[in-house]
Amino acid sequence: MSTRFELHPAAPELDEEAVVLEGKELDSAILGSTEDGKLIYDYDLLVEGFVEQGMSHDEAIEWISYNVEPLMGYGAGFVMCYRK
Repeated sequence: MSTRFELHPAAPELDEEAVVLEGKELDSAILGSTEDGKLIYDYDLLVEGFVEQGMSHDEAIEWISYNVEPLMGYGAGFVMCYRK
């Protein structure tokens, strides 16, 4: 597993608890970071990234729903942005 410093250019400024989803296809889903060092992910771009990794569109949505979004409820170190 890569360290957070190897995964994103903003990593030195990230909180130790920041969630960094691995895979170069997911890097394009990163919009930036918050002042307290959490990455900000774009939901739609995250879906596209998982599709690029080989999932179907529906599989990507389901995977994010069950494996990524619940982490926010536990105070995990990332923010998800949803388009209207």
